[in-house]
Amino acid sequence: MSITLFGTCRINGVKNHNNLNNLINYTHSTKEVIQQIQFLLGNLSLPEPYDKLCFRTGIGENKPILYNSTLHKLFSESTICIVEICSEKKYIHNDFYLHHLCVDKRTPGGHIHTPKIILDNFECVKQTYAEIENDILEIRTLIEPRKMILVTHYNSKRNGQYIESRQTLIQTLNEICDKHNIPIINPSDALKDFSQDEVMTDDLGHYTPLGLTKFSEYLNEYIGHL
Repeated sequence: MSITLFGTCRINGVKNHNNLNNLINYTHSTKEVIQQIQFLLGNLSLPEPYDKLCFRTGIGENKPILYNSTLHKLFSESTICIVEICSEKKYIHNDFYLHHLCVDKRTPGGHIHTPKIILDNFECVKQTYAEIENDILEIRTLIEPRKMILVTHYNSKRNGQYIESRQTLIQTLNEICDKHNIPIINPSDALKDFSQDEVMTDDLGHYTPLGLTKFSEYLNEYIGHL
């Protein structure tokens, strides 16, 4: 069994994954996932500087991520794809979907090599329900005949209240997957026996060591029953 991960470090505990997410990118939105699959299939060429700015690893190492047969083979030979969708925002420039780190000035260092013309002109657009639904169906088609499992973000609370945008996206994904019979895992359900403080760090974006361990165990058990 070989598993391709489209998502963040939160799903890195999946056994038998092929490390493509660390080699290339941590995706967040459906648009980023589609773009990356097309890249892995050899259907999409990313010109400079997008060959760096669309990929987290490229940004972090300040070097382009170039298509090659090894990357293509890793994806092509995988049998399961775990797709974590944790954002409804798409960062766009010249019809390419940027990784948010290259334009988000709140993150130290991520944007220092981003050309000014991109920093000054990129768009941050919130996706619609219909767009997310269409994207998920396209992702499933691109992934077939591999199995696909979708993973949402943890439905965190801030000051005792759910984060509205995150809760809405989780509800959207659950409805879409239920409608189209797509397997989906909500980490809040998987970690229901623990408090938020036990499983989520203060930034509400990462799991604590306990949270990562327990969610990884849940994912691996789920995959083992497929």
